[in-house]
Amino acid sequence: MPRCNKTFVLSYPPYSFYLPFAMNRLIFASLMLLSPVVVISAEVVPAENSGDFFRIVHKEGKRTPHSFDTAVVRFTDEEKKVEVDLVAAVHIGDREYYEELNELFKNYDSVLYELVAEKGTTITKKVVEDKKKTNALSSFQVGMGEALALDFQLAHVDYAAKNFVHADLSPDEFAKRFAERGDLLQMIYRALVLGVSKGTDGADADIKTQGRLLGTFFSSNPTLSLKRLVVKEMVAQMDDSMWIIGGEGSAIITDRNEAALKVLRKQMTKGDTSIAIFYGGAHLPEFSKSLKKDFKMTPIQTTWVIAWDLTSDKSARKISEFVLDFSN
Repeated sequence: MPRCNKTFVLSYPPYSFYLPFAMNRLIFASLMLLSPVVVISAEVVPAENSGDFFRIVHKEGKRTPHSFDTAVVRFTDEEKKVEVDLVAAVHIGDREYYEELNELFKNYDSVLYELVAEKGTTITKKVVEDKKKTNALSSFQVGMGEALALDFQLAHVDYAAKNFVHADLSPDEFAKRFAERGDLLQMIYRALVLGVSKGTDGADADIKTQGRLLGTFFSSNPTLSLKRLVVKEMVAQMDDSMWIIGGEGSAIITDRNEAALKVLRKQMTKGDTSIAIFYGGAHLPEFSKSLKKDFKMTPIQTTWVIAWDLTSDKSARKISEFVLDFSN
């Protein structure tokens, strides 16, 4: 275990003020948490705290962030002798991050992964390049990765590994459920509600963020400064963003999670006892609830992996002690 603890303007004046805040500040974190391969009462209540799966680490007494980490949360069913790890994915990160994950995944009987694609699709270099060109979400994430000197998940995770198992909807299934649930209108509505609930405080925060963004261009290391700003914004807005993109009762989260859990049951029936669910962070709170409630599993261990080294000399990863114990 490691030691580390567009503006979219409606014709009504009130909303034309609030919605740019909601869409500009929150949409970024939403996109960073969504799968890189997705084809496509008004109370603000996040489904669950994202802090169980993401964190920013600071050195003791320092304000400057040291690293941005993602979690591997282990659940166990002691009676059935089965362990399931929720492996949080952030879709752009250090190349070393994906290399560490590749090594981690070798230890599982099966790794269930997200990919809105036809059954049997294999992620090849051609598939990755096609996604970059034709998928708006993937293009956004690749562009952000280039701006932040980070790499794209699909390009570096070894999806051809024999223990990787597709656990997601097909494009037709996803499109059908997305339309039936009215997810697009729900997302716009939730963004409006959240923007209104933030009020002028949200607008003031947006102005401050824009000022900090401008300041990064005058830094001695603009890329690093921008990366630190982006990760702070992303983590600060994460719970709100997860609520906007759907949370419980959406095709984006719930229906895709249900598809993955069907595969999980299938792999358990086959006799797999060590299983990873490797999914975007927005999915994990609901997965966590399902494992506890429906599978009667208990979380017993959290290990953190450095996704972004935020030091100027790349020293965060050098002192990392990322080790996951598979001896039990």
